Amino acid sequence: MDPLLPTDPPQVGRYRLTARLGSGGMGQVYLARTASGRGLVIKVVRPELASEDGFRARFAREAEAARRVGGFHTAQVVDADHEADPPWIATAHIPGLTLVQAVREHGPLDPPALRILATGLAEGLDAIHRCGLVHRDLKPANIILAADGPRIIDFGVARPMDADSMTTHGTVFGTLPYMSPEQTESSRVGPASDVFSLGSVLAFAATGTGPFTGGTMAETLRRLLGPPPDPGEIDPDVRDLIRDCWDHDPGRRPTPELILTRFEADDLHTPGASPHFTAPEENTAFPSVLSVPTGSGQAPPPSTAATIARGGLPHHTREQISSPGSLEGTGTPPSTAGTGSNGKRSRKGLYIGAAAVTALALVSALLLWRADIGGAEDPAQAEEAEVEGPVPIGEHDDHVNTVVFDSDGDTVATAGSDGTARLWDVETGDLVATPKSFDGHVWSVAFSPDDATVASVHSDGTAQLWDVETEEPTPLPGHTGYVRSVAFGPDGSTVATASDDRTTRLWDGQTGEFVDTFGGHTDTVNSVVFGPGGFDLATASKDGTARIWDIETGEPRTTFDGHDGSVWSVAFSPEGAFAATASEDGTARIWNAGTGEPRIVLDGHDGPVNTVAFSPDGMLLATGDDSGTARLWDAETGEPVTVLEGEHTDAVWSVAFSPDGATLATASDDGTVLLWDIG
Repeated sequence: MDPLLPTDPPQVGRYRLTARLGSGGMGQVYLARTASGRGLVIKVVRPELASEDGFRARFAREAEAARRVGGFHTAQVVDADHEADPPWIATAHIPGLTLVQAVREHGPLDPPALRILATGLAEGLDAIHRCGLVHRDLKPANIILAADGPRIIDFGVARPMDADSMTTHGTVFGTLPYMSPEQTESSRVGPASDVFSLGSVLAFAATGTGPFTGGTMAETLRRLLGPPPDPGEIDPDVRDLIRDCWDHDPGRRPTPELILTRFEADDLHTPGASPHFTAPEENTAFPSVLSVPTGSGQAPPPSTAATIARGGLPHHTREQISSPGSLEGTGTPPSTAGTGSNGKRSRKGLYIGAAAVTALALVSALLLWRADIGGAEDPAQAEEAEVEGPVPIGEHDDHVNTVVFDSDGDTVATAGSDGTARLWDVETGDLVATPKSFDGHVWSVAFSPDDATVASVHSDGTAQLWDVETEEPTPLPGHTGYVRSVAFGPDGSTVATASDDRTTRLWDGQTGEFVDTFGGHTDTVNSVVFGPGGFDLATASKDGTARIWDIETGEPRTTFDGHDGSVWSVAFSPEGAFAATASEDGTARIWNAGTGEPRIVLDGHDGPVNTVAFSPDGMLLATGDDSGTARLWDAETGEPVTVLEGEHTDAVWSVAFSPDGATLATASDDGTVLLWDIG
C-alpha cells in the first residue's frame, strides 16, 4: 500500500481515495472510503483500454454480471461507472490474508486445509460460472483467506463466457504462471480455463512454489504449454485433482460442481483432523497484532508478521494487483485502532476491542480453519434428525413480536406488545434486563454487533438506542407513524428503522443522529435488514413488494414483485446473493438479490407467513405462520426439512437462528418464546 501521488484523483465517483494498492493489466487500483467510512477497492481502467471500440458497453455488461455473483465466495461488486472518464469498478474490501501471504509466512497447507481450500474455491468458481462469467485471473494473490473461508477477488479481467478474448495491443490479460494453455494462445476461453488455474493455485498452496513459474517469461510459457509437471508428494486426492485440472483438453477437466463431489462434507469433518500450516511455530502474528496500541493509528514495522492497516473500522485490508509472474501478497489485517467498539464495555464485564479480535482472527484465519472439524455436523444430517421438544425462555404479558440472539448466542432480546423489551439468559432462562416500559407495543429489537447496545422501536412512533450496561436511552425521533422494524448495519455504524409512515430511516449507530430517508413504498414498511456487506438495505412492505436499496445513493436497486398481499418480513442470505420474503398470501419466496427474479416459492403453510430467516450457513430457511407453526426448508432446493408445531397456541411472528445455527428461537402472539434444538 502506497500513498496517493499528486497526479492521482482525490475522488472516484462519490468515493474518497485514501491509498494506492497497485496496478495491473486493467488499470490502477486504489483503496477508497464511502461517505460513511466503509472500505472499498476501486479499479480505474487504463485510458487506452477505455478508448477501444465497444469497450464501455462490454464493461457495463461485465460489471452487472459480476454484481450478480454476490459476496459469499467473492468480493462483491458494489458500484461501477462505464461512462466515467475513465471507467471504474468498486468492490467490497475483504479482510484477511492472501493465500500468498499465508503460505509465505506459515508454510504450505496440510491436507485438511487443502481440501477446505479446494472446495471453497470450487464453490466460488461455480457461483461465478453460473452468472455467465469466467474469472480469467485466478491466482494466489487473488484469493483472500477470510475468517469464514476463501474469497476470490479481482474481477478486473473477468469476462462473459460468450465474449471474445480480452486482448489489446497484443497483450493477453491474466497472470502467466496461473493461466491456462488456451488463455496464452488468445483463443476463446471458457469456465474450464479457471479450472486449470485452480489446479495451479492448489499446487502452490500444497508446495509453496508456483508449478509453472520459470526464470523468464519464455521459460514459464514453455512449461505451461508443455507436459504438466508432477505436483509432488502431496495428499493423493488433491494431487489427482490437480492433474485432472491440468488436462490440456478443456473438455476433460472437471467442472467445479464435480470437484465438490470429490470432497464430500464428511471428508472435511474427520474426527481429530486439524488443518494447519506445516510450520505453525513460525506464526508470530498473535503478539504482533495485540501489541499495537489501540487508537494509535500507527502501523508496525514491515518486519512484523502482520501488517496492520492504518486506522478505521475492522474491515479494511488491501488488494495489491501484481504484474504477470509476480506473487506479491495482497492482504492486510485490519487495524486495532478505530471506533468500532463504540467505546463501551459489554454486560459481561470483559470487553475486548472488536477490531483487535477481528485482526487476531483474520491473521490466523487459515490456522483456525477447522470449521469445528471433528465436531461439526454435516448440514444434511439436520434434515434427518428429529427436533427435540422446545425449551421455553421468558414470556411477555402480551404478544411477543420479535426475538433476536446476541453475537455469541448467550442472550436473546425480545419485544412485546406489553410495552417492554427484555433480555434473557439463554442457558438459565433468567431475565437479564428490562429497560423502561413504553406506552403501546414494542415491535422490534436488535443487538449492535458488539452487543453493547440494543435498539428498540415502538407503536408511539419512537425508536431508541439503549446502553445494555447502563440502560441509558438515546432517542431516534422523526417517524410519523408506528415504527415496525429496526436493524444494525454489519459494523454497527448505522441503524435502520422502518415505519407505517412508508419510509425507512438511517441513523448514526453511535450518536443517534439522523442520516438519511428512503421513500418509495406506497404503504407501511414492515421489515428492514442490512445486506452482509453493509452496502445494501432490504425492506418489505404492506404494498406487496420488497426492495433492495443502494445505501450510498438511496435509490432502489432491485424490486421483488410477486406476492399477493402484504410482505411482512425480508432476509438476506449470508452471502447476499439471495433474499427471502414472507407474505400474508401464505407463501415465502426466495429471490435472486441481484436480478429480482423469483427462485423458489415455498407454499406449505396454512395461512399467512409472518417471518423468515436464513441459517448462518445459508443451508436452511426458517419461516413462521399464523397457525403457530414454524418450518425449516432446504434453502437450495426449497424442500421441507422439519415442521415445528404443537407448542405455540397463536401466530409465530419472529424466528431467529443462534449464531452457531444449532438453535432456532420462535416468538409468538401467545406471549411465549421457545428455543428449538435443531443441531
